[in-house]
Amino acid sequence: MRKIMIRLLEKAKRKHTTTLTQNTIHEHHQKAQIPDIESIIAKYSVGPATYIMYKDASGLARLRINEPPMPDEQILKEIIAGLDRPQTLEERYYYEKYKSGYGRIYPLIIDPHIEEIAVDGPYRPVAVIHRFQPSRWIDVDIYLTRQEADSLSLQLARKAGRIISIANPYAEGLTEEGHRIAVTFTREISRFGSTAVIRKYPDKPITMADLIASKVIDPLTAAYLWILVEARSFIIIIGNMGSGKTTLLQSLAGLIPPYHRIITIEDTPEIRLPHAHWDSLIARPSTPGGEAPEITLEDLLKFSLRRRADHIIVGEVRGREAKLLAQAAASGHGTITTFHADSPEGAILRLRLEPISLPSLFLKVITAIVHVRRIPIPGGRAIRRLIGIAEVADEELVEIFRWIPHGDLTEPRDPGELVTLSHRLHEAWEKLGMPASMLEQELRERTQFLTIHSGASPETFYAKLREFYISKYGEASII
Repeated sequence: MRKIMIRLLEKAKRKHTTTLTQNTIHEHHQKAQIPDIESIIAKYSVGPATYIMYKDASGLARLRINEPPMPDEQILKEIIAGLDRPQTLEERYYYEKYKSGYGRIYPLIIDPHIEEIAVDGPYRPVAVIHRFQPSRWIDVDIYLTRQEADSLSLQLARKAGRIISIANPYAEGLTEEGHRIAVTFTREISRFGSTAVIRKYPDKPITMADLIASKVIDPLTAAYLWILVEARSFIIIIGNMGSGKTTLLQSLAGLIPPYHRIITIEDTPEIRLPHAHWDSLIARPSTPGGEAPEITLEDLLKFSLRRRADHIIVGEVRGREAKLLAQAAASGHGTITTFHADSPEGAILRLRLEPISLPSLFLKVITAIVHVRRIPIPGGRAIRRLIGIAEVADEELVEIFRWIPHGDLTEPRDPGELVTLSHRLHEAWEKLGMPASMLEQELRERTQFLTIHSGASPETFYAKLREFYISKYGEASII
């Protein structure tokens, strides 16, 4: 086995030498782009690798990565073969890089500032979404050869447990590390050759405390949604791609009482919850040749209705599964989902049309439609904001919350005004068995709780949330 590992390393070295020859033109390009001090935007390190963000000749941001010097070849062989252990940061770095299977893009995978990676084909710069330049793609001084791009697509598909080939030239899924991938292979369906998009999963789940700290949502709005969630309401989160729908869904699900049972249903698993009573179901595509049949969101929803869940959460509804989710809500389950729409009115219209065709009777079970949006701001940046919440009263929409761009605030701002305005809030409070006279004070207490713990770590926030439920309902109901 050790001899095999050493031969594999020697083969990788020969492949690396070939790659260097093929990339000569790109090396010349990179040397010409070495940033001077005046053009540097930011400089930081992740382990022994140094990352430099700079402005190129056209004034656009780019990212350059200086990896540490390669350790002694014989020592690295012995480490990979299991004959020795890494003794230095450099040895550890190249050992982890070799094991990872990510090849040349490994430094992008380990950088916590990078949220998304795109390989748009061989001999083209890899691009990333970076926290220092959010909501815009910036080029990285990394170029893959055709062979490297093909190999990366195969490796990513394998990591996600998918099969990719000329016969089946694209795949999507989730890697063991939790990164969401969508890849193509060779030029079967992609004009430029093998491509890949990797959406990196954050190291820690995003909580309501994080969203309040980043002003995506204000504490009073969060307190309102918290009561709706606890009362097992039907909430639909709408917005365009990249607006933060799944992030808000995750944070709302995190507010569910720890003594409730939750089932999540997704195409690709992205939701991560702190609850002990959480069951995660994942749709399955059919395998090539049809040996394993497809299992759809609709199939999983039918299955989940027999598993005694307090809350059923669907990552995104697009078709007939919306009817089943509405039935679940009508049966008393708490339901949350996301939906592509650019307004509450547009969401209702889409729900009425094919392929969903949700009957008017089921529209009435929707409690609230929450609208999030990514908003461009000067300088090419963007912010995410909850821009409105509309309640469904019969078949009419009633605006409850509205984001005011001037001043970056949300109205209403007073709990008393919200209690007067929201009929669904009263319904939720009544479902929790609480007297109407206590609703305004409850909103104030929850708003204060969320304000105090804004920006807290997930561990601290969830611990305080558990304490909140214990103090309100007693420890016996939590256990």
